[in-house]
Amino acid sequence: MFKSKLALVAFILILMGPAASHAADRQIDEATLEALMERAEENKARLGLSAEQEAKVEPILESAREKRLAILERHGFGHGNKPALSLREKLSLAKEMKAVRKETEDKLSRHLSREQMDIYRDIQEERRARMKEYMKSRK
Repeated sequence: MFKSKLALVAFILILMGPAASHAADRQIDEATLEALMERAEENKARLGLSAEQEAKVEPILESAREKRLAILERHGFGHGNKPALSLREKLSLAKEMKAVRKETEDKLSRHLSREQMDIYRDIQEERRARMKEYMKSRK
C-alpha cells in the first residue's frame, strides 16, 4: 500500500509540474494530498496510458519538471519566494518555459497517439489556468 501511494505521489509531481513540486517542499495536509492523488488518477485515466507508454513517458515528464524547476529557481522563485520581475525578465521566463514545453511535447509525441497528445495538452492548459488563478489569489 505504501509503495503504491508513493508511486502515485511521484506521478503527481511529474504530471503536475512545478506547482505540485512546491507543494511537496511544504508540509501538505492529508486533504490536499488526497486531492492531488485524485487529480493524478483522473489524468492517468484520461490519457489511457499503457504500461509501456507509462514507462517511456515518466522519464520525459520528470526531466521536464526538473528543467522547469531550474528555470524558476534561476528567476528567483522557490522556497516561498515570489520575486518582482521586470518585463524583460518575465518575457525571458516565459520563453524558457515555452521551450521546455515544446521539447517535452516533441518527445511525448513519439510515444503517445495524437488523441493522447490532445488530452495531454488539455491537461496542461487546465494546470496553467489553475496556476494563474492561484497566483492571482496570492496578490
